Amino acid sequence: MNLDLVPLGWIHSLACLVSLGLGAFLFATRKGTPRHRRLGQAYVIAMLVLNLTALGVYRLGVFFFPHVLALVTLAFIAIGWASVRFHQPPIVWKHVHLSSMILSYYLLIGGGVNEVYLRIDALRPLIAHSGGRIIAQTHSVVMLAFLILLIGWNLVEVARGLTRRARRRRLAPA
Repeated sequence: MNLDLVPLGWIHSLACLVSLGLGAFLFATRKGTPRHRRLGQAYVIAMLVLNLTALGVYRLGVFFFPHVLALVTLAFIAIGWASVRFHQPPIVWKHVHLSSMILSYYLLIGGGVNEVYLRIDALRPLIAHSGGRIIAQTHSVVMLAFLILLIGWNLVEVARGLTRRARRRRLAPA
């Protein structure tokens, strides 16, 4: 395993691990609770550290595609944070928040896929043997899983909203 990192790389890696753990926990637990809000703030901070440090890591000595993805992730984090903070845009802010956070986590996992193939020496023969297709296939599986997650959670949120509206109509005085 290749862990030849500069100090900024170690901070970046630690922020990655914290973000991975917090993101998974937040996805798996109840939304909207005080604990969710607290841990969500910690996730945003960890992702900020992760992506800001990513902008300073130059393995090839140039600004390239992973740096662009860090900027895209920062945009998703900002949109997700702002939508929940200000409840804007009205009516759909939950969908915007949920989608932005899922997409930020997807980009984190996608970066992790690249790092696994880059850092674990035992996987290099797989890359060479497949002509790099193994990385693309792994990304395709991850992308499909997150697409299902994105669509599924948004549909669940729509169903909850419809149920709440129907309940309010039933309870409203005639």
